[in-house]
Amino acid sequence: MKKILFTLLTICLSAGAWAQGHPSLLLTRQGVEEIRAGRGTVPAFDRSLEATLKGADKALSLPLVVPQPKDGGGGYTHEQHKLNYYQMFDCGVAWQMTGDERYARYVVDMLLKYAELYPTLGFHPVQLSGTPGRIFWQTLNESVWLVHTSIAYDCVYDYLSDAERKRVEENLFRPIADFIMNGMDENTANNKVFNKMHNHGTWATAAVGMIGMAMGDDDLVDRALYGSDKSGKRGGFIRQLDYLFSPDGYFTEGAYYQRYAIWPFVVFAQCIDHNRPEIGIFRYRDGILPKAVATLTQLAYEGRFLRFNDALLKGYDAQELIYAVDIAYKADPSNKQLLDIAERYQGKFLPTDAGYAVARDIARGEARPLLFRSALYRDGRDGTEGGVAAIRSTDPALNSLVTLKATSHGLSHGHYDKLTMAYYDNGNEILTDYGASRFINIEAKYKGHYTKLNKGFAMQTIAHNTLTADGRSHFDADIKRASDFHAEILFADFDRPDVQIVSAVDRNAYEGIAMRRTTAYVTTPFLQYPLILDLVKAESAAEHRYDLPYWYNGHMISLNFPYERAVDRMVPLGEKNGYQHIWVEAEGRNTASNTACYTWIAGDRFYSLSTATTPETELRLVRSGANDPDFYLRNEPAFLIREQGKRNHTFCSALETHGTYDLQVEQSANLTASCREAKVLADTSDYTVARFTFEGGRTVVLCVAYDGDPAASHRVKVGGERYEWTGNYDVRMY
Repeated sequence: MKKILFTLLTICLSAGAWAQGHPSLLLTRQGVEEIRAGRGTVPAFDRSLEATLKGADKALSLPLVVPQPKDGGGGYTHEQHKLNYYQMFDCGVAWQMTGDERYARYVVDMLLKYAELYPTLGFHPVQLSGTPGRIFWQTLNESVWLVHTSIAYDCVYDYLSDAERKRVEENLFRPIADFIMNGMDENTANNKVFNKMHNHGTWATAAVGMIGMAMGDDDLVDRALYGSDKSGKRGGFIRQLDYLFSPDGYFTEGAYYQRYAIWPFVVFAQCIDHNRPEIGIFRYRDGILPKAVATLTQLAYEGRFLRFNDALLKGYDAQELIYAVDIAYKADPSNKQLLDIAERYQGKFLPTDAGYAVARDIARGEARPLLFRSALYRDGRDGTEGGVAAIRSTDPALNSLVTLKATSHGLSHGHYDKLTMAYYDNGNEILTDYGASRFINIEAKYKGHYTKLNKGFAMQTIAHNTLTADGRSHFDADIKRASDFHAEILFADFDRPDVQIVSAVDRNAYEGIAMRRTTAYVTTPFLQYPLILDLVKAESAAEHRYDLPYWYNGHMISLNFPYERAVDRMVPLGEKNGYQHIWVEAEGRNTASNTACYTWIAGDRFYSLSTATTPETELRLVRSGANDPDFYLRNEPAFLIREQGKRNHTFCSALETHGTYDLQVEQSANLTASCREAKVLADTSDYTVARFTFEGGRTVVLCVAYDGDPAASHRVKVGGERYEWTGNYDVRMY
């Protein structure tokens, strides 16, 4: 009988007789009709749909298992409950695509089992979160479960009997929605999270809103959209769109968490577009969601997202990005570069209206190459809280990227890393950002949670390529203080073909110390590859010890000064603030010249950092991993420059990419640095003039003015030489 009803439904669809009803979240009745009619015409989509159907068939072959919650991330019960929502999703889609009621029955029976279990659950036994869940160790995972399950429920809604629907909604969906919104017993932390401007809050609002739409409960939908009090002033999805993205589409927690947060943003937005089109969600705030997806695709290198703040190595092929690309394209089909991402990096499509549209237009040949550009992505809802600069070579064949991070803190996933930089080249991360200390869903490693060394090392300033004063972290690693301030972009210019540059300042990370950093990407006529010039400036009325590490990927080749290697034992760099987790492998001083040069190899290229020094400059080779009995940390190297007893100091360095190494023919070429001297010629509160001298007497001079006035004229006299320029900077090559 139900197969007959499904056939009649299909006939009605062909007549266009649908306005409301189910499905209406990610799938629509019209979309189901189009997909069913298009089977066999879009092979790439057919393969993705076939994978979904195979997943559904596998689910049918397995017993229904809804275990008593017990484990943290990666444990058996945790993973089984994840598997359940994925299998319900697959079976819900399979029912819509085939009309085979076995799939619908599977979803209903699974939901009934959860409806039996959920009322019996207290808080999860693993206490690693201030917002513990009931099915999972944290409520965040509960929200993710409900997002997926809502889609499955929407797909099979019309299959359930009235009694089944009542039982599932009253015993499962309404209680879990209430729990996500309000918490349970005396723990009401969930209410704060539900109304919070944070990715956890976005997942929560998406979950409650989607199950509200599936059940036809406008009250839940309104609370999801406008906060638990429905005022729009305290929380809710719309307010999150207002606060969590800058006008450039940058998400304040950084690229990795923008990748994670974009998932509920686009999924719920798609549901809103289908059910409340009058809101115009994809046009809201000048199209902030499609813009956020486009920005996210730019915050990547070789398809992997930039690893600042809490971050692991994820990229365009992550499931979140499949959702983001498909849904964003359906919302804005003019962005044909999204098709390139889907085709080149993903090769998978959502079994939904949006996924079909992407695969169909790829098959039509509409994809256009993804183009990268140098850009400044502002932070803060008004774009006034600093930003991230991404400088890319003007020659795409060079495949290089330099970043400077000068943002707000980044909420709970932010790091104490004002003015940190990173460098990517030749397919490799050269100057690195540690990212996060976490083994996600590997229970043996701190139950898959962020390890204690995430705060103990990864978040600390010394773990980043930026300035540390007196062995302390920025803001003394106090998130409340850090959240009150942000860095500032002084200027950025990406228009010159031979010079791209960004300069930023932070005056709050250390009381009484102003930090400035200017990073220039310079193409010279005499070097093999573009040159990176890096000025890190500290100003203070009191004396301090300044440390500047350059964490890198690769293997040490040479130093141009003698050093003492720790041969039979190593000692930590310090006792706290992340220093206790760093081994000192070698140390020395450069007494023979005023420029220290450190060379290493990564991939098949050499990299040399030439930095201005004095005989008093302390130079160390260090490596992460000290005081780590559980082997939580990756053992990564750094070249550390230390200046003692300085009020004002400017670290002046040139990073040179050079040479080749061919292991197959056992040849190397151009393996030594060309830079002979890095020298600060003039240094005041208003100006810095630095000169870099290369083999053959070739010279690059970088002049920087810190007043931020792009029209001002400047004149600096150094000895008998005068430097004059107009604007924020000047780069001269001789």
